[in-house]
Amino acid sequence: MNDLPKKCWLESPWTSAIFLTVTLACFVFGTACNRSEVPTSVKLSNGPAFSLSGSGRLASFTISAPLNGQKVAVPCNTALLPCSGLASIVWQVVPSRGYYKGTRVEGLQVLYGRVPGGYDQTAPAQSSPAPPLSPGAIYGFFAETTEGPRRGGHIYVDRTGAIQAVQGDLCTTLKNGQWSRINCKTQEPYQEPVDLEKYAREHQITQ
Repeated sequence: MNDLPKKCWLESPWTSAIFLTVTLACFVFGTACNRSEVPTSVKLSNGPAFSLSGSGRLASFTISAPLNGQKVAVPCNTALLPCSGLASIVWQVVPSRGYYKGTRVEGLQVLYGRVPGGYDQTAPAQSSPAPPLSPGAIYGFFAETTEGPRRGGHIYVDRTGAIQAVQGDLCTTLKNGQWSRINCKTQEPYQEPVDLEKYAREHQITQ
């Protein structure tokens, strides 16, 4: 799944802010930022299961669902693009020892609903199982990382429950202090797909 939409996620409006924040952290705290960083990549398999690689540490992993009246979810996370007002958190895990103490993503597999060792489930409550992913929706996923570029994307659950990776055209931009949904290509306000099954078929990512 290395070919997730770069325009949406690597060149989105908040990327510059992320770069500036990381640069300042390196300057102020003397963080070792000069080492080679390998972007996080994700491959999808049944489960759904997400096989990660890269140089970073997993600071959080989030599955998000569309808000009421929407069909496509915004891939969101805990710090850089919080889900509030953009999507509904279906399942989320964070490192037990803190944001910067996550497991290396290289070779790490995250299976939906199964909490990895060294992590805590923050949504739903720890004692509650992750809910089934309902058919007929495009969910977001976000592997938030430290020490390496992060990765977000979309998965579609069809009527049979089968899951596939899709290359969405949904981006976000910050306007007047609030995040807004826009089309990645046109930069216009985002319009929901009329035929979601057709949209998913046309945007399917072959792995």
